[in-house]
Amino acid sequence: MQNHSRIMHRQAKERSGLTLIELLIVVTIFLLLTTFTIIAVDFTFEAERVSSGARQVQSMLEGARDRAIRARAPRGVRFLLDSDPDNGRMISSMVYVGASDTWNEGTIELRREDVSPVDGEADAEDVLIVAGSLDTLWSKLSRRGFLGVKGQETPRIKIPGDKNGTWYRVQTDLLGDNPANPNVLRLVHPYRDPGTTEIKEVRAFDAGSGPSTYILELPPRVLPDADPILLPDGVVIDLDASSVPIAWRPAAGSPYSTPYSSRMDLMFSPRGTLIGTTAGTGLTHFYVALREDVQKATDAGRPAVNVNLPPLAPADFLFALLADGGTVPTVGDRGLVSIFASTGKVGSHSLNLDADEDRDGDGALDPGEDFNGNGTLDTIEDANGNGVLDSGEDINGNGRLDYGGSYLVDPFQFAELGEVNN
Repeated sequence: MQNHSRIMHRQAKERSGLTLIELLIVVTIFLLLTTFTIIAVDFTFEAERVSSGARQVQSMLEGARDRAIRARAPRGVRFLLDSDPDNGRMISSMVYVGASDTWNEGTIELRREDVSPVDGEADAEDVLIVAGSLDTLWSKLSRRGFLGVKGQETPRIKIPGDKNGTWYRVQTDLLGDNPANPNVLRLVHPYRDPGTTEIKEVRAFDAGSGPSTYILELPPRVLPDADPILLPDGVVIDLDASSVPIAWRPAAGSPYSTPYSSRMDLMFSPRGTLIGTTAGTGLTHFYVALREDVQKATDAGRPAVNVNLPPLAPADFLFALLADGGTVPTVGDRGLVSIFASTGKVGSHSLNLDADEDRDGDGALDPGEDFNGNGTLDTIEDANGNGVLDSGEDINGNGRLDYGGSYLVDPFQFAELGEVNN
């Protein structure tokens, strides 16, 4: 009887453990569940990265606007270019900037241009040249970056530098060209007074009669307590797909390696509205996307968007024409951050372009289709037979204007009109 109890006890102990097969099954199930969970979390994270980046840009801009209102002084955001030597057209960090400083050292003399040829006689009657004395030090300011990128940016100058003065934009590309007189600026628009001398004379005013004082506005400066804010890993602002001031873009014909302006500032006034060069754009749109999708657009043949081209968003219909084999690159999540100049309002939207959808329900993807059934692809044609290319017409008959002759999708339409182009 005692032996029987010991045997039963030993058998019970043996049955209380797991066999090797059972253990392997448990581990396999655990690994499968872990893998599925990681994949699901990864997909969620991928989808959230872009929307998080767009909200981050929106938060920065709204923060700058609030700072301007509280401080009763201009505040803004400087968008910092990536240090990619092959593609200076993406942004992944931002920093807060404050009000501009001013400079009024030395004196000025207003002149007419004498460039073609340089013969001591004015080429035209317009007063366009602001010649500074040696102690204005404009050339040194330019070399140190205080006047922006030479030849690209247009600082403001007030002439004369008192309550009766008028603000003008000036070009800086003449600074330092003449060692004997290195401090020369050129007005974008002629001076309001045609001068007192003969129109053939280079000097516009007789001695003692013209303005000699000025106030030169220097670019905004980074705030002392501000550190750069980085977008989520792998998320960038695609400048070639964004609607930004022309002054930020490279010159016409520049390759991808030519970067945008090194000083891209959005400044808010104490009233909360946009000021400076960006105020004239009406609406500014930042296209937020994954870096790999921006690279796909580049690889697909997107032309470099310079001052002579409109924004080209990845997955735009145009890529059906540019990409090898007429295919549109597949892209992931995208976002749009929009700033209204007149109010300073900032909005953020998810962006889903329709270029790879079947909008007309014929079972085929839409790029390269004949929407109006005339036997010709609808890209840059006269679909309604009025003798004019279809830019701005309703090619697909959905009751809304199409975005340009070769752009059937307007990525900015929702931000501007509150409706989707589909």
